[in-house]
Amino acid sequence: MTITIHKRYHGKLDLITLENGPLKATFLNFGARLYQLFTPDRDGKSENILLSLDDKDAILQDKAFFGAFVGPVAGRIKDGQWQAIQLEKNAGPHHIHGGSNSWAFQYWSYETFQTETSVGVSFTLTDKTSGYPGPITAIVNYELTEDTLHMTSIYRTEQQTLINPTNHAYFNLSGNAKADITSHTLIVNAAEMIATDDEAIPTGEIATVKGTPYDFTESKKIGAALSEISKGIDDPFLLSIDTPQIILSEPNSGRVMELSTNRQSVVVFTATGFNDDFLVNGQTMRSNLGIALETQEIPDIVHHPEWGSIEAPPQTKIEHCTSFKFSVDTN
Repeated sequence: MTITIHKRYHGKLDLITLENGPLKATFLNFGARLYQLFTPDRDGKSENILLSLDDKDAILQDKAFFGAFVGPVAGRIKDGQWQAIQLEKNAGPHHIHGGSNSWAFQYWSYETFQTETSVGVSFTLTDKTSGYPGPITAIVNYELTEDTLHMTSIYRTEQQTLINPTNHAYFNLSGNAKADITSHTLIVNAAEMIATDDEAIPTGEIATVKGTPYDFTESKKIGAALSEISKGIDDPFLLSIDTPQIILSEPNSGRVMELSTNRQSVVVFTATGFNDDFLVNGQTMRSNLGIALETQEIPDIVHHPEWGSIEAPPQTKIEHCTSFKFSVDTN
């Protein structure tokens, strides 16, 4: 087990690398980001299974949330409105991903830790600038065992506020993004999804996935689903409490990732139509190159109290947990 820290970009952008057995992960203090994650394929070759921006300057200008810890609230809030509070409208008439001063764009303090079986990094932020009532104190712990990355986040606030963050890593299990995600297979333990309108705002309807291209209750190739969903997938699924709730696998490498969480839903985003001129993993970003699995409570839940609440009372501890377990299919 090793911990390595590299201070870069005029001493402000730090890279923290944890290594434990076959797994190695690098994190950034900017946005408490999961930057790189190396896992072995069936031949034992270790490769990066995330989309990682090549240029450090591009990281600081990133608006696509590569690996970022997005908050205080991930996803959209219709009209940016919560009770009498007007949040920033940064997605047309709506609010998205915590606004332009999101946790994803702030520098977090950090310290590393080690146990007999794990290494980790703990990020801390006292948020006074996102525009949400607060201050909000957020702690994000990433802990690496030999086969699992555990992500645990804890929050307290000084005022009644909203808390519904997520991590926004883009996965590609082929390794170093040598192929797109259409060959990946996906299982999502979710019988229902949230219907959304043309602006990706929930309509209030809960729809069954059975008999639709969005049915991932049994293993399905992502490419097969996308052949029927031309706009791509960027939709919330209601997760079962049975774990793992999500299994992503890639047949050529043999890599398998099992995701377990205590969150209510996951927004599956296939990055369809996401073409840009910046470089990730040594190549130009293109459509379907990665898949984001954004565990969170239901987007825009503030306007649908029948689904629950993300309101955080003052001085009340809130804790979220998501884990990513890695293995290899040798067949």
